[in-house]
Amino acid sequence: MDLRPLNESDEELLSSLAQQDDVWEFIGTLPLPDDEHVPHLFAVVEGQRSVGVAGLVPSRALAGNDFELLCAMRSEVQLHGFAKQACKLALAWAFDTQKLERVIACIDDNNQGARSIATKLGMQELCPQPPNRTVYVKYRDEGSPSKS
Repeated sequence: MDLRPLNESDEELLSSLAQQDDVWEFIGTLPLPDDEHVPHLFAVVEGQRSVGVAGLVPSRALAGNDFELLCAMRSEVQLHGFAKQACKLALAWAFDTQKLERVIACIDDNNQGARSIATKLGMQELCPQPPNRTVYVKYRDEGSPSKS
C-alpha cells in the first residue's frame, strides 16, 4: 500500500466516498484539492487502484491549531486493515516529514472502528469534544507509528 497526493483525477474516488453512509455520517464532505489550498490528503493506493483517502486536515477542535488525522476507505476494502495501515503512513509522514509535534483525531463516540484504530496507533484519549466526540492525540516523541 502507498499514499500519493490527491489530484484532480481523484474526483471519482472522493465522490464515491462521499456517497457512502459511513463516510458522510462520521466525516462529512471531503475537501477537494485545489491550487490555492493544498490539504495534506493522499489517495490510498493498493496495487493500481485507489481504495481510499488518508491524511491531515486543519482541525477546528481544541484551539484550532492542530492537524487532524482523517481516513476514509471504500466500503469493499473496509475491515481488511487498510485504514490502520494508511493512518500509520499518514502519521509517519506528519511526524517524519512535516515535523509536527502532535496530531489529533476527533472521533465520533459511535464510531467504534475509528476509536479502535486510534488506540492501535498509540493515540491517547485527550478530552471529550461536544457533541458526542472524543479527541485523541499522538505526539511525535512517542515514536513513529511506522515502527510499531
